[in-house]
Amino acid sequence: MLGPGLYPDPSKRLVWLDVVKTISAFAVVVTHIASIGWQAMAPSDEGWLVTSIYEIATRFAVPVFFMASGALLLNPRRELSTRRILTIYLPKAAVLALVVSFAYCVFERTVYGWQGWKVVIVAALDGPYFIWYLWVLVGLYALTPLLRLVSRNLDSLSYAVVLLAFFVIGRSTADAMIPGSLLAVWMDNFILFSSGMEGVFYYLLGAWLIAHPFSRKLALISILLGAISLTLAVAFNYRDALANGPDLYYVARDNLFIAIYAIGAWQLCRLFCTREYEGPLLRCLVRWGMFIYLFHPFLRLMMEGISFFHPLIDWLIEAPLEAIPIVSLLLWVISVGSAFTYEIAWSQIRKVSSRVT
Repeated sequence: MLGPGLYPDPSKRLVWLDVVKTISAFAVVVTHIASIGWQAMAPSDEGWLVTSIYEIATRFAVPVFFMASGALLLNPRRELSTRRILTIYLPKAAVLALVVSFAYCVFERTVYGWQGWKVVIVAALDGPYFIWYLWVLVGLYALTPLLRLVSRNLDSLSYAVVLLAFFVIGRSTADAMIPGSLLAVWMDNFILFSSGMEGVFYYLLGAWLIAHPFSRKLALISILLGAISLTLAVAFNYRDALANGPDLYYVARDNLFIAIYAIGAWQLCRLFCTREYEGPLLRCLVRWGMFIYLFHPFLRLMMEGISFFHPLIDWLIEAPLEAIPIVSLLLWVISVGSAFTYEIAWSQIRKVSSRVT
């Protein structure tokens, strides 16, 4: 049912992994567009359930991003020095987080009204809603030298994944489904495994999954379980929203439903995305994934803050079934085009700079 426990050759490109990262980049855009209506409507509104389905169905994206990073960076067959991780990967993510946070906050205050540089700086240090991902990456990069030691021994890796699954995913699920129970209180006492540890779990899980390829039968079972988990997440989330108001307890990244769903999405791409997808366009989309993730919130801000684009917001609320995927695709295409333009411009700047020097 499971593969022999062997990491793949890092020199060979995994096309299906490129596909899953590309799909995830688009799914994040859908999540953020769907959340506009999800936040604006009441659960009793006709379109709220439709909006929440889009919101929940795309929540595999960020866990899969972490899993893909773990699959690549924790592979002990890949040559990756501690010095390179700590002097290139980590500072690059931290600087990018600060620069994008500052740019976004300046743009936000330009759209909604300038309140001074102090407000911008404080907001930038706090970080806009989407920038948390980069800071989690900074933490994961800081832990990577240690986690690579863990991943060298597959038994140790399996133990770490199971431990985190129980105390991180299990704890969050217990808090959501049986809040205040003895089990939830007991698991909350394990303060070592506090909020945010789901990033480490998915990071290690990606390494474990890449070293233990599922058989076709087991992959199909995990895909089916993922579909069932998604259905249960939608149902529980809707029931809880009607009773207590909109919340994300049942669909958080550290909830069991989303974890199982993310594994199903991972296996779906691994099973059905073959080498026929390989090509220059796919490689470009993978390379531009981070740009798409960081750029599309600026487009969403324009939609929400500039009156010219408010008809799009109204459409998202009035007809979410068709509006959410269409608007999401529009923003994704604009983001891809902007990434292409940026890459071409940066290439030309480097050529001119090299000639001058």
